[in-house]
Amino acid sequence: VMLSQYNTWILIGVMEEKSSRVIEVLLAAVRPIQLLTGKVLGIGLVALVQASAIVVFALVLAKSVGSDLLHGTAPVMLASTLVWLVLGYAFYCWVYAAAGSLAERQDQVQSLAFPLSIPIIFGYIMALTTASSGSASTFFKVLAYLPPTAPFAMPVLVGFGTVTWWEFLASAAISIVCTIGVARLATSIYRRAILRTGGRVQLRDIFSRAAG
Repeated sequence: VMLSQYNTWILIGVMEEKSSRVIEVLLAAVRPIQLLTGKVLGIGLVALVQASAIVVFALVLAKSVGSDLLHGTAPVMLASTLVWLVLGYAFYCWVYAAAGSLAERQDQVQSLAFPLSIPIIFGYIMALTTASSGSASTFFKVLAYLPPTAPFAMPVLVGFGTVTWWEFLASAAISIVCTIGVARLATSIYRRAILRTGGRVQLRDIFSRAAG
């Protein structure tokens, strides 16, 4: 839920800067990569603070009322969830930012956001189903190494205690490497599309111009 919420904020924020032509003023002072990085880091920090506050509040509330709902929730499980929130946000935020640079009106946001949210929804449903079943299938274990679904699958495996530290680090490393690649591609799309107005920009137009 938080990944969808905050990444959609990025998409809308980029779109509003483009539609209001504020972006032209901003790019006169900073480079596109600096502007985009500042946006994703700022919103990402808000997401991390909110997630940490929710975890702390839940633990304090459970202890104060004597609830056993969180009983047995190891600190490593909570830490794993926060780590993968950061890694998941880092991967998806660049994708949503690039999508925002392609839009120019509010009514274009939903058509862009929905396909981007499909891997998030799929990963969430798979994680919820697997956590409820109490055992992880081979397919689910594969999902734990794919950057779009690893933020949902890996914390479940950590909770089951079926993943080693090196497997956790390997999945995180794959996610980081792929995030760097996605960030480079997203920055390229953002740089070419953010100043183009007069309608929604198509990806094929962006790449055809780059090839030309």
